[in-house]
Amino acid sequence: MIDAPDDDATAPPPRKPRGTAIGLAGIAAVFAVVALGLAAWTTWRLQRTLESADAARKQDAAALASLQQQLTASDQRSEAGSQRTATLEQRLDDLRTAERGLESRTANLETAFSTLSGQQQSGHDTMLLNDAEMLLRAGQQRYELFHDTTAALKAYAQAIDVLAQVQNPAFAPVRTSAATERSALATAAPPDRQAALDTLSRLRSNLPSWPLATGAANNSGSSKPGFWSRIAHSFGSIVKVTHDDGDLAEPADTRFARQALGLDLAQAQEALLAFDHDTYRAALQRADAALAAQFDANDAGVKQARAEIAGLLAQRGPGPAPHLGGALAQLQSLRASQAPVVVPGSAVSSGGVRP
Repeated sequence: MIDAPDDDATAPPPRKPRGTAIGLAGIAAVFAVVALGLAAWTTWRLQRTLESADAARKQDAAALASLQQQLTASDQRSEAGSQRTATLEQRLDDLRTAERGLESRTANLETAFSTLSGQQQSGHDTMLLNDAEMLLRAGQQRYELFHDTTAALKAYAQAIDVLAQVQNPAFAPVRTSAATERSALATAAPPDRQAALDTLSRLRSNLPSWPLATGAANNSGSSKPGFWSRIAHSFGSIVKVTHDDGDLAEPADTRFARQALGLDLAQAQEALLAFDHDTYRAALQRADAALAAQFDANDAGVKQARAEIAGLLAQRGPGPAPHLGGALAQLQSLRASQAPVVVPGSAVSSGGVRP
C-alpha cells in the first residue's frame, strides 16, 4: 500500500506579519543602543574608578614612603638615643664610682679631722692647764712669801678664768676648789692698803702746818738756852738711853714732837707695807696720842688728822690666814692621772688617709 504524501508537510509555512518584525527590530535596536550606552557608561565609570584607585594607590604609596622615611628617621633617632643612653649610663656608672671614692675620701678626711681636732683640743687644754697651774702657784707664793693679798686674788681670778676655758670636764672640780680658796683669801684680805698709804702720806705732808699745844709752844720758845747748856743737852740726848715700854708719855723736849709724830707715821707706813698689822696699829695709836698731847686740839687740821687716824684704826684687820695650795695639788694630781693620748701621725693623699 502506498501512502499518500502529506500535504501539510510539504506546504510552506505561513508568513508572519511584516509589522511585527519591524517592531521587534526597533526594540532590538533600542536595546542595543541602551546596552551600548550602558557599556560606555560602565567603561567610563570603570576608567574613572581605576584612575581614582590609581591616584589613591599613588597617594598611599607616597604616604607609605613618607611613613617609611619617618620610621627610618625614628629608628635612627632611637638608635642615637640608645647610644646616648648607653653613654649616659656609662658616665653615671663612672660618677657612681667617683661618688663612692669621694665618700670614702670624705670618711677618711672626717677621721683625720677628728684626730686633728682631738690633738688640737688636747694641746689647747694642756696649754691652759699649764697657765692655770702657774697662776695658782704664783698666787699661793705671793701670799705666803709677801702677804700680798691683792696680787694673790688677781692670780687666783685669772686661774679660775683659764680653768673655765678647759674643755675637759674632769678638771671642773679644780675650778671649784680654786674659787673656794679665792673666797677664803678675799675674807682674810686686809682693807685697801693703797688708800691707807695715801692717807698716811697726806698726814705726813700736812704735819708742818699743825700747831703745837700752847704749853708745848711756850716750853719750846719762851727761853733760849745758852751755848753750853745746849751743848750739854745735846750730849745728854746722845748718851741718854730710854726704854719704850709701850707707854705714850710725851717727849722730854717738845721741840721734837713733830719729828716724833713724823716717825710714828712713817713707821705705820713701813709696817703696812711689811704686812705687820700689830706694829701698824701701835704706830697709829702713838701718833694719835701725840696729836692729843702735843698739838692744838682745837685746830681744824689736827681734828681732821685725828679723825683720819681714828678711821684707819677702825678698819678691820686681816682675817685668819687661809690654807692655799689645795687646788694646785688637785690639778697636779688630775694631770698626773690623765693618761696621755698618743695619736699616730696621718697624711692625707688623693686616695684618702694613710697612716
